[in-house]
Amino acid sequence: MITRRTAIRIAAVIGAATVAAVVAGRILAPAPRKLATPPLAAEPEAVGVATARWVVDLGPGLTAPDRVVHPPVVVGDRLLVAASRIGFAALDVATGGVAWRRPASPDLAAPLVLAPHDVIEVSACDEPIGVAAGRSVVACFARIDPLDIAARSAGAIHAADADAAPCLTSTAPWQLRGDATTIAISRDGCALAVPLPSGAATAIAATPPPPPPEPGADCGVTTDGTPWCQRVEGGRSTVEVAGVRVDGLAVLAAASDSARAVVVVRRDASLAHDDVVGVEDGAVVWTWRLPEPAQPRGTPIAVALVPGGAYVVFDSTRVAALAAP
Repeated sequence: MITRRTAIRIAAVIGAATVAAVVAGRILAPAPRKLATPPLAAEPEAVGVATARWVVDLGPGLTAPDRVVHPPVVVGDRLLVAASRIGFAALDVATGGVAWRRPASPDLAAPLVLAPHDVIEVSACDEPIGVAAGRSVVACFARIDPLDIAARSAGAIHAADADAAPCLTSTAPWQLRGDATTIAISRDGCALAVPLPSGAATAIAATPPPPPPEPGADCGVTTDGTPWCQRVEGGRSTVEVAGVRVDGLAVLAAASDSARAVVVVRRDASLAHDDVVGVEDGAVVWTWRLPEPAQPRGTPIAVALVPGGAYVVFDSTRVAALAAP
């Protein structure tokens, strides 16, 4: 006879394995935190429920591969969204209304915000681009003003064939950083410094791979290397990431600052009960349940922490603006 404790462990393994296969959203690396001691072991029975100021669907019926969603970014009165199925989009932060859309390959990076009127986008090129012999194009960039989309420039990122090879064989999401004169793009063993606007890239040292997760079937690691663990104690399952522990089977996405965090957790093995959980100083202060999907949820999720709430991208094309109670 299977006991309740054994059943929970089985569900935990199923949930963790599923998330390891489907989660592609980036989880922010943990920042130094001031937490209660010990960390939260279980949620209180009653916490506040966040409200959705708006929920929009940016593309019912779109069929591009669901490789990645990136945490949305607020720039002025725009919310910048980047996801494989959506491409790039800007929403009005107050209403969720679409300010503009820009198509992009499913192989895209999160937008790099240099200034309110200066944002760089990187994705795979839409069509072949010719470059000098011995060089290969690895991606294209666009430099835009997200508040006045008409002002923009664009170009190709190309490198010597040997430097470009690891970039072209990887399918991992691009990581993007830099400033107004030089950006760095990387994924897996590929890392390139790209001067702007020429796009003539050179190889640089790749970021060391993330440390392996704790041994055991109850721990996993996000696509950016942030570890999380699931624990079962006293018949109760909790997950822990960045020093925050909440009820659930697995971590789908998270973001944190010095005192707050927002975590998307899988509550059970149904793949339908997923909650956005707000944490402050080590205590759960609010939750919001993602709408139950028509089919088991197997798409990447991304979340951004903002004053007074959070933004979450889920089910490939849906975006919600959450207000904390």
